[in-house]
Amino acid sequence: MLAERRKLTTNPLTSTEGVALQVDDVYVPLGLIERKKTSKRQGDISPEQGSQLYKETEITKTFEHDAFLEEVLKQQNTPKSKGKRIAIIGEPGAGKTTLLQQIADWVSREIHQSIVIWVSLADLREKELKSYLFETWLTQVAEKTGKAEATKQLKDDFVDLFKQNNVWLLLDGLDEMSASNPLTEIARQFREAGLISPARIVLTCRVNLWDSSINALDDFDIYRSLDFSYPKDVEKFIYKWFNKIEIPETGKQLCSALKEPGKERIQDLVKNPLRLTLLCLNWQSGNGKLPDTQAGLYQQFVDDFYKWKTNEFATTPQQRQQLNVKLGELAKTAIDKEATRFRLRQDFVSQFLGDADDENSLFKLALNRGWLNCVGMDTNRKPVYAFFHASFQEYFAALAIDDWHFFLNHVSKNPSQGTYRIFEPQWKQTILLWLGREEENQENLKQQKQEFIDALVNFKDGCSNGNKNPIDKGFYEYRTYFLGAAGIAEFRDAFQADQIVAQIVKWCFGYFNIKKQKWTHFQYLNEAILALQQTDRTKAIAALVQLLQSKDVDEYTRSDAAKILGKINPGNEQGIATFMQLLQLTDVDDFTRWSVVDVGVSASPFKLQLTDNVDNFTRWQTASSLGTCN
Repeated sequence: MLAERRKLTTNPLTSTEGVALQVDDVYVPLGLIERKKTSKRQGDISPEQGSQLYKETEITKTFEHDAFLEEVLKQQNTPKSKGKRIAIIGEPGAGKTTLLQQIADWVSREIHQSIVIWVSLADLREKELKSYLFETWLTQVAEKTGKAEATKQLKDDFVDLFKQNNVWLLLDGLDEMSASNPLTEIARQFREAGLISPARIVLTCRVNLWDSSINALDDFDIYRSLDFSYPKDVEKFIYKWFNKIEIPETGKQLCSALKEPGKERIQDLVKNPLRLTLLCLNWQSGNGKLPDTQAGLYQQFVDDFYKWKTNEFATTPQQRQQLNVKLGELAKTAIDKEATRFRLRQDFVSQFLGDADDENSLFKLALNRGWLNCVGMDTNRKPVYAFFHASFQEYFAALAIDDWHFFLNHVSKNPSQGTYRIFEPQWKQTILLWLGREEENQENLKQQKQEFIDALVNFKDGCSNGNKNPIDKGFYEYRTYFLGAAGIAEFRDAFQADQIVAQIVKWCFGYFNIKKQKWTHFQYLNEAILALQQTDRTKAIAALVQLLQSKDVDEYTRSDAAKILGKINPGNEQGIATFMQLLQLTDVDDFTRWSVVDVGVSASPFKLQLTDNVDNFTRWQTASSLGTCN
C-alpha cells in the first residue's frame, strides 16, 4: 500500500505538461535541525536572502539526512520521547511529505519486523484515527488479500502488532485535518485511544499550525526540514528533473540561467522544493526560457501555488482576488513604514486581514494557503509572520500600486514636499516588478510605465553646473537614469529603450573630450557597468557586439567590452560568433585576443569552435585559460 504513496504531491500541477514523477525520480536528501523552542525574531533581512526568515534560531543539533534516520529513528536518541514521537515541521512546499515518504521506505527496509502505516490526516474527515485504522485502512488490507472486509482474526492480529511495538504510524498533514484545533484534537485521540499508544509516530505539520497556540503535543521531539543549498542541491534537483523527462540539455540551460547577474532573488527563492518544482515546470513549458519579465514569472508562481493542494485548501476566484488585494496592501505598507519590513507583527497583519483566530477571515485564509507563515515570536511572545518568500511580498506590493507617482513625485523647487522612493533601495525590486506587470487595462498601464521611464531618464536634480559636458549629469540624475535602464529590461516597449542603452554604453567606455583632447572616463564607471548588466539584455548584447566589431575603438575599450559581454551572457551565440571573428583577424592586437579568449573560454560552444584558421599562439592562450578555469 505504501507504493501508492510514491507520487509527488505536485503531480496535479505538472501533469498538465505531461510530467508525473515518483519521489525517487527527483529526490534530493534534505537535512533537518532539532528545535529546542520557538525562534525569537528581531531585526530584518535582505530580500535576496529571504529564505533566512525561516531559519531557526533556537536549535540544538543539525542532522544530515542519513544521520537523522540512523540516530533519531533507529537508535531512538531523542531528548523527549526516545524516538517514539517525532514531529517534522516546515513551511508549505518544504518537502515534509516527500521526507515522510523516504522515512516510510527506510523504516520498512531497515527496522526489523516494522509495520509502516501511512495516513493522510486529511482523509480522516469526520472519523477518528482509531476508527480509520480499524475500519477504513484494515478493510483496504483485507480487500488486497481477496476478502470483502476485515475478519475478527485480522483485527486481533492487528491489535497484537501494536502490543509488540511493531507499528509505525506515519501521519501526514496535521494542518489538513478538518478540526478547529488539529493539535488539541489529535492529542486527545492519542490519549484516549490507548490501543495505538505503543506505536511509533512520525507526523508532519506546517510551522504555522505548530507554533500558532499552546501546543498539546508537548511530548513530541521537533525537527524542522532544511532548505536546499544553492547551487549544489538546487542543481542536483534540476538535473534529475530534466534527465527523467529526457531533455537533460534543457536542465543545464536552466542551471546556467540561474547563475546570470540579477538572479540572486530567484536563486534564494528556489531553495524551497515546491518553488523549485514550479521553476522547472515553467522552464519546461516555456521551451527553455522563463517569462519575459520577473513579474510574469511571479504571476505564474502565484497561479500555480493556488492550484497546489486545491482539495485540501479550496478557494473561489473571488476569495483569491480579495486575498491578493489585501496581501498587496499589507506588503506595500510593511515595506514603506514598518521597522522590520519582512517580519510582520500579528497586530499589524490583523489591520489588513482580520483576526487570525477567525475561521472566515482573510488572515486565516492566507495562513491556510501558505502565503503567510509564522516564523517565530517577538519579545512580547506574540507571533511574527512572513510572506512565503520576501520576493513574493515585493510582488504583491507591486500589484497594489496603481500610479507611478507613488515612487516619484518630483517637486524641483521644494523637494521636501515631493516623493522620492526611487532613491530608497528597498523599493527597487518592487519598481521593477511594477514595470513588468500586466493587467486587463493594459493601455492605461503601458502609458503609466512610459511616463515613469520618461520621468526617470529626464530627471533634473539641480546639482549639475553649466561647465559640465552635455552628456554629463548630476549625482541624482545618474541614479535615476540607471534605474530607468534597469526598468526597460522589464518594460520592453519603452519608446526610448535603444537610446537609453546607447547612453549607458557611452558611460561604460567613456568619451573623447575635445577640449582636453583625450579619452575621458566617467566618475560613475562601475555603476554604469552594473546598469548595462541589468538593462535589456538583447539590446545590451547588440550594443557590445557592435562596439567589438568597430575599428574606431582602442584595444583597451575592446577588451573591456569583451569582459562585460562575458558577464552579461557568456554563452550568447552572437557574442561567441563575434569572439571567433576577432580571433581569426590578423590585425587584432594580442591584448584584445587574450581578453577575448579569457572571457569566451567559459562557454562550452566557444571551446568547440577553435578552427584551423586560429593561430597557434591563440590556441596556447586558450589552453592556458582552460587550465586556469579548471
